[in-house]
Amino acid sequence: MTRTAIVPHAEVPDAFYELVRAAFPHDTYDLRAFWPPDSVHALVYDDDRLVAHAGFLARTLYVGGRPLRAAYVEYVGAEPRRSGYGTIAVNEIDEEIRRRGFALAGLATGSPEFYERLGWQRWRGPKAYRMPDGSVVPTPDEGVMVLDLGANVDLDASIECEWRPVGDIW
Repeated sequence: MTRTAIVPHAEVPDAFYELVRAAFPHDTYDLRAFWPPDSVHALVYDDDRLVAHAGFLARTLYVGGRPLRAAYVEYVGAEPRRSGYGTIAVNEIDEEIRRRGFALAGLATGSPEFYERLGWQRWRGPKAYRMPDGSVVPTPDEGVMVLDLGANVDLDASIECEWRPVGDIW
């Protein structure tokens, strides 16, 4: 039987770290340091086995220079892949993002078709990140996508995120 749970980071089970490591083996940094305490996770279980995850943390995204508080989705993964569990996890985290009143959600992916069928849109404009000193570094090859929940963003405008010390920039 499939069931889902929305939990704060403090309540993710150890199986979460195992699932994410299996889905993203090239990410070698400390996942416990990556997730801030206020991050939120959608967990999907098949019976008692954790089979999928999608999480978000709050970030500031700058669209056309305008700062927007956004839910930034990270580490969407399912085991086994192509089982439908990942879709369940994304749908659950999308609902939680809406419940919490975010007007914009963002993510970066190498699998845009998966998210497009769930209502996400590819960012067409220039992409960059802001360094702590204020300088802006272009990131043209990032697969940035957004879920516009009322922010009314222009997908051709520039989008920037802030640099972060752990994890990928996007």
